[in-house]
Amino acid sequence: MNCHNRVAQAVVGAVIFGAVLMAAPLRAQGLTGDDGARPVSLREAIELAATNSPAAVSARGLDRTASAARRQAIGSYVPNVNLSAGTGRTQGTTINNFNGQLTSLSGNPWSYNNGLALNLELFDGGRRWSEITRIRATADVADVAAVSARFDASLQVKQQFYAALAARESAAAAKAQLEQAEQQLKASTARLAAGVATKSDTLRSTILVGNARLAVLTAENDLRVATASLTRVAGSTTPITASPDDTLDTPLTLPTDVELAMLANDGPAVRLAISNAAVARAAKRSQKSTYLPTLTMGYNYSFSQNGGGFAGRNLLLVGGNNASRQTMNFNIAYQLYNGFSRETQTVQADVTLTNAEAQLRDVQLAARQNLTSFVRSLQNAQARVQVQLAAIAASEEDLRVQQQRYALGASTLLDLLTSQTQLNQARQSLIQARLDGRIARAQLSSLVGREL
Repeated sequence: MNCHNRVAQAVVGAVIFGAVLMAAPLRAQGLTGDDGARPVSLREAIELAATNSPAAVSARGLDRTASAARRQAIGSYVPNVNLSAGTGRTQGTTINNFNGQLTSLSGNPWSYNNGLALNLELFDGGRRWSEITRIRATADVADVAAVSARFDASLQVKQQFYAALAARESAAAAKAQLEQAEQQLKASTARLAAGVATKSDTLRSTILVGNARLAVLTAENDLRVATASLTRVAGSTTPITASPDDTLDTPLTLPTDVELAMLANDGPAVRLAISNAAVARAAKRSQKSTYLPTLTMGYNYSFSQNGGGFAGRNLLLVGGNNASRQTMNFNIAYQLYNGFSRETQTVQADVTLTNAEAQLRDVQLAARQNLTSFVRSLQNAQARVQVQLAAIAASEEDLRVQQQRYALGASTLLDLLTSQTQLNQARQSLIQARLDGRIARAQLSSLVGREL
């Protein structure tokens, strides 16, 4: 019997040593899993994304392009002005056709000319006005696209930020699970040495320690992935991670369903679809102007001088032969037939408008659908948080009782492990409920275009 106890103690000692070796790297790492990334607040991460994300940069580029196009459209009502000036010098010899002798050119070899030309389209069938309307609508698209890009980038940042917070919470829960498993392993080892437990109890406790360690490693890996994703969506050149102190668990009082529906109908996605439809509508009106004639006016002035000489330091040509000319003309043009090109472009403009209106209708319906989904998800997550908080409190009390019963020999290790498993599941369910609530809140804010 004593020999059997010594063998059992040796086996248990080896198991405990292996468990300590497995847990040692976890303590050395400090259960961080962020690889030295700089902790940032959610606001700072969103500001980084608003500055560095490709969508935000593209939106700012669209706004600059729209501003340049607006200036060009307004400038089409101002005459085009071309100014030219030139001077030249001719020097050489000519051949006498009668006797073949070379004769030098006579007179002043310098010549001078300048000119001024103005052109203005007086009537274009309303094309320029329609183009200005289209460009204004395009500028609205750029403005709304910038807002939409900002909220899209904010949503991506929030998703990765909350994923990092959830990974930290999972790591803390796994650490608590590991500590409980190690304590249970010590208790079962002591009971085995006292002869009141079986070897199976220590082996099950060892498995529990291994599972807890895997849970910690999984949480750390999730944190590293979330940190890398957050760094990317924020456009940071150095690794950043979610600050553990920045959480969003404050209760949210939602507006009424009618107010939320109004906000969703005025959200960035709907406003962007409305602006795209306005652009297509203006483009169709602009295309109709091709069926009307155009009237243009032109003015030209030219001056030229040959020969003469230079006067004073200003090197002005004086004397010689000179001529000037001024002309003004009006032209009216109408294209009778161009191979049905206008008709094809008109059909294309009409199809574009039809597609834009269909897209607008679908976006409005999608906003209503997503509104219902996000609100219900948020409400469900908030209810789950309360349920899981109560479940954790009950599971902790049940585990305390089972530990006392097991120490007194009134229950088996299986009962104790069942209580521990229920507590671990309740903790993970709480973390998932919080994550789902945070994500639903972020999605709802992105949908309505305002922070909730």
